[in-house]
Amino acid sequence: MTGTCWLYCRREEVAVLWVGAVATPGATGDVYACGPCVAELARMVRLQAHVRDGIAAPAAAPRRRHATTVVGACEHRRIEPREGKTHCGECGRQLYL
Repeated sequence: MTGTCWLYCRREEVAVLWVGAVATPGATGDVYACGPCVAELARMVRLQAHVRDGIAAPAAAPRRRHATTVVGACEHRRIEPREGKTHCGECGRQLYL
């Protein structure tokens, strides 16, 4: 479906997936996210699991130029094509849309 990404990029009119429900004091709602943000969320969960389980982080993890509230997370706000693939212009990671 096409809609607004509720996660990191907050882009509008993009392909999004339902990723779950959220409950706040006084309201509940559905959360939708685009492909790059789902990929970033999955990466963050894997990193958290590695820390929790005592597994060393990959040695070649790229450094991020712009940190957000989560250490090492990029919001992928500037997307650019490279060699027929989509990459984040901020962190350089390939994005799977």
